[in-house]
Amino acid sequence: MAEYNFSNKELFIFFIVTFGLTISMGIVMGFAYTKYPLDSFTLTQMYYPSIGVMTALLLNKERRKNLPMKFYGTYLFFTITSILVLLIDIFVFHKNPNAYMDMLLLVGSIILCLIYFADKKEKIYDFGLGLEKNVKASIGYILLFFVLYMCVDFLSALILGNGKKFIDAFINAKKSIVLFYFPGMCILFLGEEYGWRYFLQTALQQRLGKRTGVILLGIIWGIWHLPLNLFYYSPMTPFYSILNQVAGCIGYAIFFGFVYMKTENIWTVSILHCLASGIAPTFNDALGSNVVLSEELVLANLICFCVVYLPFLFTKEYGKDKKEIGITNQGKSI
Repeated sequence: MAEYNFSNKELFIFFIVTFGLTISMGIVMGFAYTKYPLDSFTLTQMYYPSIGVMTALLLNKERRKNLPMKFYGTYLFFTITSILVLLIDIFVFHKNPNAYMDMLLLVGSIILCLIYFADKKEKIYDFGLGLEKNVKASIGYILLFFVLYMCVDFLSALILGNGKKFIDAFINAKKSIVLFYFPGMCILFLGEEYGWRYFLQTALQQRLGKRTGVILLGIIWGIWHLPLNLFYYSPMTPFYSILNQVAGCIGYAIFFGFVYMKTENIWTVSILHCLASGIAPTFNDALGSNVVLSEELVLANLICFCVVYLPFLFTKEYGKDKKEIGITNQGKSI
């Protein structure tokens, strides 16, 4: 794994772009949430972290010549197009902005996959996009995450007295096949994971250490969802939604961070994210749109996240010194 010494300037640009887009589009969500369905906003927001990373790296003249420009260019084109289509639908045509998003998502993901193999492999790998890294280990961690995810939801259901409901949902669940659709949705999940795991996790852990860095990442990741908590997930109980979001993001940040350090494969954690998002509403009453949350439900989820994911924070991988994060690529840092 190349040594990614991201500068303070790059970190600043990442935060400005990622949260600038999130806040700006959050204001639009506040305007639109009583008038239009907001599903397209939730999809589009997933692009912002990667846009932040790519902008930060593209503005660095020394890095620019080594970047996978075809891949970055394709990603930026489709994500910026999605944002523009969303805004035009609302402010110009005054209609449901979801109309073209699924098609843009599918076309963008397929073309991005094709461009991945057309770009220079060395550049793809040097900037954290290698697909073939630690594939066998990745499969094992994907299976482990599915088991852990089920444990969290089952324990939460038991605490709340909904064990039978969970079992019925598990028997009838069909959403686990979401992984088969990952190639057609990869642009979304890579959008978050390339920002949070490849860039921000590395930057924070190098500065603060592995444990502190990943916990802070989880808090930042949770707060980043604020517009969705306020206007989409749970407009009636936003405070509980924010608490539930931050707790969940810290738990996932610990496990996703562990997997990323072990596999060095951004696509693996993107698949984990896809799996979590795809099956979440089936088993957990705290997840979905326009959900009314209770203190008991949020507390149950918090307890279960701590029981299942917090132990990974004390694994050997998190015990390594921050100086051990990354190794040099052919003797040079990039």
